[in-house]
Amino acid sequence: MSKTEMISTTPVKNKSRKIKTKRNTVWISVTSVILFLITWELISYYKLINPLFISSPIKIVEAATTLFADPKYWQHLGVSAYEFSLGFILAMAIGIPLGIFAGWNRIFNSIISPFVSALYVTPKVALLPIIIIAFGIGVASKIVVVFLMAFFPIVMSAQKAMSTLDQNLIKAARSFTASEFQIFKTIALPSTVPFLLNGIRLGLGQGLIAIVVGEMYASTAGIGYHLTHAGQNLKTAEMFVGVVVIAVSGVILTGVIGLIEKRFSSWKPE
Repeated sequence: MSKTEMISTTPVKNKSRKIKTKRNTVWISVTSVILFLITWELISYYKLINPLFISSPIKIVEAATTLFADPKYWQHLGVSAYEFSLGFILAMAIGIPLGIFAGWNRIFNSIISPFVSALYVTPKVALLPIIIIAFGIGVASKIVVVFLMAFFPIVMSAQKAMSTLDQNLIKAARSFTASEFQIFKTIALPSTVPFLLNGIRLGLGQGLIAIVVGEMYASTAGIGYHLTHAGQNLKTAEMFVGVVVIAVSGVILTGVIGLIEKRFSSWKPE
């Protein structure tokens, strides 16, 4: 085989090896989940743990079938989805430009950094009573909680993105008489995309936590409210249905963000 043929076949071999490795990892993940569910079912069947504390996968599926046939449960899901979506969209709409501008402008960064740092480390659960008093037990208070939980990872990721800009690239652009706006548009903004997507992914997880905690604390509808109601009535299987719904929603949303993040990973500065 000639040297040219060896070079041309190398990428094909590497690609097939990556595909094979990916398939193997997928099968390992699937197998581990199946074994976990079987173990869980056996533990429940032989009552190794009090059934009051843990249900079984089969009973959870039966409870899910009943709940999803009930229009009221879909109303709870709709309320939670609305609260989460609006709160998270507000967090992105405000957090992304605020974080980018703070990372770009040192004076503005110095002004907001003490507040961002203080509120970031403050447990948002501690603010729930104040939020409930100010906004009531309706939809508005849950939107505020989701906003606060998702806002800070997004802001801080945007700030971090701006601090990792290639200064040599910026100097080269300035040497060619590029304006600050041109540098910001063509160099700074593209470099922030991978970091922003990572912050959005972190914010998604925080937002899902917020919606459940907020609805469990004080609410009249939503998945968190249903979890509390099921727990008070000792309906363990229904509680696990709510947990699974939240978990699956988180996996799907973070998976979508992960795919988008992978698409822009080449933009991330080394």
